[in-house]
Amino acid sequence: MKQFAYFSATLLFYSIASILGFVMLFSIGAYLEYKFGFQIPFVDSIEGGGKVHVPLVGLHVNVPFNASILLMCLSMLYYGVYFYVFKMFLGVFIKKNMFEASSVKYLRLFLKLNLIPLLYIIVFVGAIFVKGADFRLQDDYFIVLAHLTIAFLVYLYLEVLSKGKHIKDENDLTI
Repeated sequence: MKQFAYFSATLLFYSIASILGFVMLFSIGAYLEYKFGFQIPFVDSIEGGGKVHVPLVGLHVNVPFNASILLMCLSMLYYGVYFYVFKMFLGVFIKKNMFEASSVKYLRLFLKLNLIPLLYIIVFVGAIFVKGADFRLQDDYFIVLAHLTIAFLVYLYLEVLSKGKHIKDENDLTI
């Protein structure tokens, strides 16, 4: 079962990375088509932006040509790294000896990656209050709750793994 989870996470990472890479590449293509009139496949120009069509998946991504494209690319890059570290996190479980420094390192990194959306939402909500706009509870906030739940569970597992590593290191020093 552990190997299946790791294989699934690996497959998920490569699928997500392929889709995100395709969207990022063709988002740049959409901008080039909009700005210079190039004809780029899988891209349609619409008013104020472009639309990228991802084949085989049936995904259509609207690409704005303003500052939010930077936020879109950063979030795609974040989730690419996130799923890579998730794959490495599940790789800890299939190791023969899981009480190693590299295992603790990947778990700490996965914990920190799950806290980044919380910082994003705090800054985003702070900007809403500074602008004086009305605060509305949207679906975007619930993904932060999922990340916080994952972070809490990873934290608990990290504590157990750290204590197990400490005991293993002390045991290795015993004659």
